[in-house]
Amino acid sequence: MLSHNSVIVDEQSNYGYGRHSDRVSIFIDAAHVFYAASTLGIEIDYSKLVTRLVDHGQLLRAYFYTGVDPHNTKQQGFLLWMKRNGYRVISKEIASKDATDAAHNHRPVDFCVEITTDMLTQAAYSDTVILVTGDGRFTHLMKHFSRSGTRTKLVSLQSITSERLLNEVDQVLDVANLKDEIAKRHISYKRSRFNVA
Repeated sequence: MLSHNSVIVDEQSNYGYGRHSDRVSIFIDAAHVFYAASTLGIEIDYSKLVTRLVDHGQLLRAYFYTGVDPHNTKQQGFLLWMKRNGYRVISKEIASKDATDAAHNHRPVDFCVEITTDMLTQAAYSDTVILVTGDGRFTHLMKHFSRSGTRTKLVSLQSITSERLLNEVDQVLDVANLKDEIAKRHISYKRSRFNVA
């Protein structure tokens, strides 16, 4: 685990990340990723993101948790692309605060239960679990994995990440340091499916 005085590892470390035999599962909190991308002024290429995070390991599953506006056709197209390119998309319809104001002021969508359940399930088959979020509510979950022997990696924009969460994982990657590797070069999505075990 990291402590307050630990050096945050941002490349291959002594934990054995990047081994060809390493079985990896990824869990992406879309709200955090979208905010991080907006802050950094980039659009993320999700095929590049998975390739960078898995490195030379074996990807078992890549989950993507997001709120959905049923009236947003661009978003529907994006999510269809994600599904066709290997992601398991878990979505919830965004609930408006007021039925008369459906286009504005949406309530945030919470995926804590879904992410926690999926991570606990996949950890039985994974050597490493990768969580992409900055939400401190996952601190206890990551502590559980450290006790059970599952390696953990946190990917987040560190400037908006819970310090408690940072201290409970084996490795941290700052999205700000990855932006040149994971940014899209073109506006339109191209089919580039990643391999899933």
